Amino acid sequence: MKLPFFEGELIKTSSLVFLASLGANLIVFLANLFFLNQLSAESFGTLKTALYLFAFLPVMIEFGIGMSLTKYIAEFRSKKKIGYLVKWFLKLRVFSYLILIILILLLNEQISLIFFKDPSLIFPGILLIGLSFFNVFQFIALGYQRFKLFAVSQFLTLTMSSFFGVLLIPLGIFYIILGWSLGPLIGNLFAMRFFFDKKLKEYKEFDVKRIFWKFSVPIYFVSIPTALFSVIVPLLSLFFSQILIGYFSFAFIFYSATLLIPGALATVIFPKVSELNGLKRLADAKNLLKKAFSLYSFVAFVGILLVFLFSDWFILFFKNYLPSLFMFKVLVSLGLIFGYNTIYANYLQGIGKIKRYALLTLIQNIFLIVISFALLNSMT
Repeated sequence: MKLPFFEGELIKTSSLVFLASLGANLIVFLANLFFLNQLSAESFGTLKTALYLFAFLPVMIEFGIGMSLTKYIAEFRSKKKIGYLVKWFLKLRVFSYLILIILILLLNEQISLIFFKDPSLIFPGILLIGLSFFNVFQFIALGYQRFKLFAVSQFLTLTMSSFFGVLLIPLGIFYIILGWSLGPLIGNLFAMRFFFDKKLKEYKEFDVKRIFWKFSVPIYFVSIPTALFSVIVPLLSLFFSQILIGYFSFAFIFYSATLLIPGALATVIFPKVSELNGLKRLADAKNLLKKAFSLYSFVAFVGILLVFLFSDWFILFFKNYLPSLFMFKVLVSLGLIFGYNTIYANYLQGIGKIKRYALLTLIQNIFLIVISFALLNSMT
C-alpha cells in the first residue's frame, strides 16, 4: 500500500512546525560557534552550564501545564470553560515560578558556588527563568490549532535569544545570559496578543483539579526523562572543572546537531503514525518506520565516515578545543547512532506507547550521562 511521506494537511502542518524548529536550532548552533570562537574553553563551559541550568529549572515546575492547556483548549467548545481553565493554570504557573525564583534568591550563593563559581550570574539567570514564563502562550496558541503562530513563536524565541546573546558577547557572560533571556519575551509577543484578543473574561467553573491530577501530573513525570538532556552539563559541572566542561560543551553542541536530521524524520512520521494507529493500520505504520530507518541509515553511515576521516582537520578551526578531539568523535558518532532511537521513540509516541517512549528516552539519556562522565574522567 502506498504511504506518501509528505501528503495531507497533517503532514504539511507537522513539516511547517519542524522547519521553524530546525531553522531556529540551526541559528542557535551558529550562535554557539560564535561563542566558541570568542570565549575561552573555561568561559564557554561556564556559559553553557548557566544556560542549561536556568533552562532546566523551569521544566521542574512545569507540571504538565503546557500540554494540558493544548489538549483541553482543543477539546472544549465553551469559551467560558476555556477561560476558567486558562485562568486556573496561569495562576498555578505564576505561583510555581514565584516559589522557584524565591528559592534561587535564598540559595544564590550555594548555587553559584556549586555550579559556576560566579554569583553575578544569578541575576540574569533569574531573568531568564522569569521570562521563560511567557512560553506558555505557545501552548495556548497550539490548543487553538494556530500552528503557524506556534511555529513563528518557537522560531522567534530561539532566534532572538541567539541574536542578543551574540550581540552582547564583547560585554561578557553576564550580558550574554541577559541578552539570551529576552528571547522568550520577544518571541511570544504575537502569541500573547492572540491570547488577549480572545478576551476570556467570563468563566464557567468546573473541576480543573481533576484534570491536573489525572492528566497534567502523569504527563509531567513522563516528560522528565526528556528533560534530563538539559541537565547533563550542569550535572557534570559538579564533578569536573569548568575548562573540562568547556571541552565537553564543545563536543556536546555537535552531538545535539546530529539529532536534527533524525528529529526531522521523527517529526514528519509522528502524525502519520498517529493517524495510521487510529485507523488500526499498524502494519502500515511499521512500514513507515522501516522507510524512515532506511532513509536515515544512509545519513548515519556517511556521518560516521566523515567524523573519522575529517575530525582531525575540522577541529583545527577551533584550536582552543583540540584536547576534546576524542570526545568530539565519540559524542558525534553516538549522536548519529542515537538517531535511530529518536525515530523509534517518536514512533512509539505515535502508536500510544507513552511509557515505553519515556523509558527508552530515559535509558538513552542515562547512557549518555555515563559515557560523558567516563570521557571527562579520562581527561583528568
